[in-house]
Amino acid sequence: MTFTAPSFGQVHSRRAQGLLVYPCHPYRQGQRCPHGRRIGCWQRHDPDYPKLGEPLCGCCYQTGAQVLWNALAGRLWSRTTIYLYRTLAQLAGVSEEALRRLVRISFAKVAEYQRRGAVHFHAIIRLDAATACGCPAFVAPPPGGFTAELLEQAIRRAAATVAVPCPMVDEDQAVTLVARWGEQLDVRHIGAGSGEELTEEQVAGYIAKYATKATEALGVTLDHRLSEAELDDLDVPAHVAELVRACWELGGRPSLLGLRLRKWAHMLGFGGHFSTKSRHYSTTLGALRRARVAHAIRRRRGNLLPLDAWGRPEDDQAVIVVASWRYLGCGYQSTGRRGWRPPPLLGLGKSAASPGKSFRA
Repeated sequence: MTFTAPSFGQVHSRRAQGLLVYPCHPYRQGQRCPHGRRIGCWQRHDPDYPKLGEPLCGCCYQTGAQVLWNALAGRLWSRTTIYLYRTLAQLAGVSEEALRRLVRISFAKVAEYQRRGAVHFHAIIRLDAATACGCPAFVAPPPGGFTAELLEQAIRRAAATVAVPCPMVDEDQAVTLVARWGEQLDVRHIGAGSGEELTEEQVAGYIAKYATKATEALGVTLDHRLSEAELDDLDVPAHVAELVRACWELGGRPSLLGLRLRKWAHMLGFGGHFSTKSRHYSTTLGALRRARVAHAIRRRRGNLLPLDAWGRPEDDQAVIVVASWRYLGCGYQSTGRRGWRPPPLLGLGKSAASPGKSFRA
């Protein structure tokens, strides 16, 4: 799945079908926007055209709305996963509680910036059986009737209806702004067949491609948090600079402090991670980190055997586990014991070595 942002104004884009390249934005001659600029572009842009993604009119473009959408994109995705269960239950004709006992939705997604500076998500969504074992290593196909076509129908319906309300921008605001997905929604099935289906190898390359792309798609990389003194000396395109300044201006309003726009101004308002996944999609990130550390140690030592927690080969018979520890809890068992102190078991009284002090055993 590819989830895109809605339109915030016309930007220079490249539309092509095979070798045929269409005009950027056809329009009638003489038409202009309220700011005196032409409302279209008849040029057929090349892939490396430097102005791709820039607005045709910077004054007409809704820069603030795009910044707010980037800030709410993570919440929008989280609510989409909730709506997906509800929509799938409606299509299957069961309650949501009964559906969760039958199937489990797993996903992995990657966030990427478009040329215009809006975040969009590439996600792989899978439908598994809700097994008793919740470990990622045990994955079973869903029951009969839960097909890929049913999952696609549920995804399209959920993406069209989900919305996240935006905090009030102004105190005298009469309407409530909401964040929604854009109209462009690309769905492709993953399988070993032919035609439009994707193979497992293509999916691996698909994820690797977008996992290595971040703000480079904008033609610039902002790799650190910005301060107010840096806003006037940004060595970035004009459109990106406007987005950064919009983050700083909106981030100073009391009603929008919860979005932390100034903190994520270098990310154009988006404060999420570039790659996330559900808990049961595959192996955990902690297991991957441990595997990388073990591999680096083995390569450095020239040892191909797996290592234990002490850096020794696992076939070393000298390692014997005689006991194990588990966490029980912390704090007081009740509020009454919070102010209670145990009485002294043995008062040693005054000592010649330290007169005036008492000791407790």
